[in-house]
Amino acid sequence: MSDRAQAEGLGRLRRGDGAVCVWHTPGAAVAREATVKGTLFDDLPRLLEAAGGHSQDILAGAEIAVSPGDLLAPVGAPRKILCIGQNYLDHVKEGGRSEGPPYPDLFPKWATALSGPDADIPLPPESDQIDFESELAVVIGTRCRRVSVDKVGDVVFGFTAADDGSVRDFQFHTSQRTAGKTWDALTPIGPVVVPAGSLGGVSPDLHIEGLLNGAVMQDDRTSNLIFGVPEIVSYISTFLTLEPGDLILTGTPSGVGLVRRPPVLLQEGDVFEVRIEGIGTLRNRYVTERVS
Repeated sequence: MSDRAQAEGLGRLRRGDGAVCVWHTPGAAVAREATVKGTLFDDLPRLLEAAGGHSQDILAGAEIAVSPGDLLAPVGAPRKILCIGQNYLDHVKEGGRSEGPPYPDLFPKWATALSGPDADIPLPPESDQIDFESELAVVIGTRCRRVSVDKVGDVVFGFTAADDGSVRDFQFHTSQRTAGKTWDALTPIGPVVVPAGSLGGVSPDLHIEGLLNGAVMQDDRTSNLIFGVPEIVSYISTFLTLEPGDLILTGTPSGVGLVRRPPVLLQEGDVFEVRIEGIGTLRNRYVTERVS
């Protein structure tokens, strides 16, 4: 990681049987309740809508102690999760192609795919081809449609880290990726959503790494995206309305497990980390899913 200071961001903490949104710096022992006009929220879509997508209107309230494992996925129930494939040239090349797609290569996920930044991730018994994909994720701040590239900074709230967990055999059952990309709980995100202004704006140049059991598997910079955040958001908003809390996963660098020789796929007990400069670290252990 570089010397960029760790930024404070919005996260979600367990509170009893529910959750509360907080301002938090990853690694800190305390967080502060995130409020808009004195109101607390249990998820970011409603908080961001109340704040109009403006971080300065989300105030810090009472302190809350943070214990290991307390952080949940910072966005628990986004209305939409959109993902981009083939968006780093080295990843395109490792897949056997010489150039990227002419338009952003889109596929969806659903909220049931999400897990927290420290959660144990279930390895489903139906497949032994579970792969990792380190990604920068965009969090939309305001409802928008047909956003021009130069106005994307007005609608993006910030960024978080994601691991686009992929079930490779199911992914290639057909020409559509959906069956391999939205398995329950295979996509951890977090630890917090950092406002874009703290990371250099909507075209951030951040170091992104993926580590398997401490060994670096992926290593790149977000400035190497083929389609940058402004282009992605503008393209998607051409055909659908983006809403507060919507997530866009921007694509993974080279180094994924499937294309290695021999392939390196996730096993019981493996720990995979996604580290993004200024945002923090996902650290997830993989465990066999118990099916009753």
